Amino acid sequence: MTKRVKRFFYTGVVLFISIFILAASFSHLVYIRDYVKSSFIHTFRLYSIPHSGVTIIKPGTQLKHQKTFTGMEQGYFHFAGMLFYNPPANISTAHLAERSIELTGFSKIRNLTDSLNSVNKINRGIINSGEIVLIPGALPSYTADIKGNRGGRIIKTKGLYFTGDTAGGADFSSRLDAMKEAGLNTIVFDIKDITGIVHTRSRVDLVNKFNLNRRGAIDNLPKLLRECRERGIYTIARVSLFSDHLLYDSAPSLRIKSRRTGREWSSGSREKWCDPTNRIVQDYNIALAAEAAAAGVDEIQFDYVRFPTTGDKGDADFVFDFGKMERTEVIAHFLKRAGEALTPYNVFISIDIFGVVAWGKDVDIRKTGQSVEMLAKHSHVISPMLYPSHFNDNFDGFARPGDNPYHFILSGCKRVRDLAGGETLVRPWLQAFPWRVSRYNADYIVKQIKASDDSGANGYLFWNASNSYNEVFQAMKILNAGI
Repeated sequence: MTKRVKRFFYTGVVLFISIFILAASFSHLVYIRDYVKSSFIHTFRLYSIPHSGVTIIKPGTQLKHQKTFTGMEQGYFHFAGMLFYNPPANISTAHLAERSIELTGFSKIRNLTDSLNSVNKINRGIINSGEIVLIPGALPSYTADIKGNRGGRIIKTKGLYFTGDTAGGADFSSRLDAMKEAGLNTIVFDIKDITGIVHTRSRVDLVNKFNLNRRGAIDNLPKLLRECRERGIYTIARVSLFSDHLLYDSAPSLRIKSRRTGREWSSGSREKWCDPTNRIVQDYNIALAAEAAAAGVDEIQFDYVRFPTTGDKGDADFVFDFGKMERTEVIAHFLKRAGEALTPYNVFISIDIFGVVAWGKDVDIRKTGQSVEMLAKHSHVISPMLYPSHFNDNFDGFARPGDNPYHFILSGCKRVRDLAGGETLVRPWLQAFPWRVSRYNADYIVKQIKASDDSGANGYLFWNASNSYNEVFQAMKILNAGI
């Protein structure tokens, strides 16, 4: 071997090893530019300079990235930036899309299915065993670790509620952009609502046993969370607890029973309540919350964390799987159990309470089981639902509470803060709908926001069941302009 050949040979070996080392270390180099800029900003305390596009990293640390395609199921392989699948047995493109969607940038299973068929020229929607197919829209080789990049703090929230259908939509990213531009920084989205529909592709046993999840809602939860994290939007997963129509219909043994008849108890309304004292009911909801926490949400929000307030309460018979307790003790005990189960996930816990509970009347506390003093010990945030229109006429001396938003938001938040005794943050739900309001407009929204700010609350959330927030966006423009 001549010297020149040897030189080329050794140079090639060194080059190959260098490329291999760089490839193996890529996850540590992804943020090298941002790291250098961040160190400069921290060193010279130039926090006021514009640095859009720079991830501010504390010197000495790096943001966590993860290899996207590790631990894949049999049949998948990733090569040259593309993802392929070689099925060990015949499989439908719809089934493959469902299994693969979290490895792609698609939001909807149906869209990935269509693309699979189109890209691979599949006519009848069936992939034969041994037939290699390209999975379109594959993610990059390295993606941000959603769980590792959680902020670890509760921001002062300015948020909107979205149904699972809306949050899982293919165009939801445009809503996130509009929110960010308006100065809003938080979304609350349904994991499970009072219908009992689970909006994610959950693997919880009862969900699969009774088919409680809906196709076409949030098909790709990791994508939703990544898009929020990229925009600095705080994520809250809402779990509606004991008012659960699907579970009620699917598992009669989990219903509240009637003392008089031994059959299901009637709430006297359209609501269908499962037994809050039943271990299976509690464990089911905790499992859903844990699944969302494991996916990387910042916060779990429990709604309907109470007993039913209508119907013949004396006829209601509960199983008391954890021993006989008062209603307030049952709810507090549930939150304690939930907190213990969610601790490993580094996620925050918030709860929704009736607005009227803030006034501390014993009849409301005993009826709902919501004692602010007890709840504060097992939650990070309490969100009183202080919709002015939901208070009875002449409540607190106001003939039409719906037309007096400032008073009810301000007074309600202060009362909850006093009752919580500094144990937990207060963040109210505000009214973004016109029911029982003489003049619902952007000014109505502004008054609520100012009341929340004046009360010392840690931000606010807006509720509109149909996710229509035109007045909220108009109000944000007014506030941002300082008018």
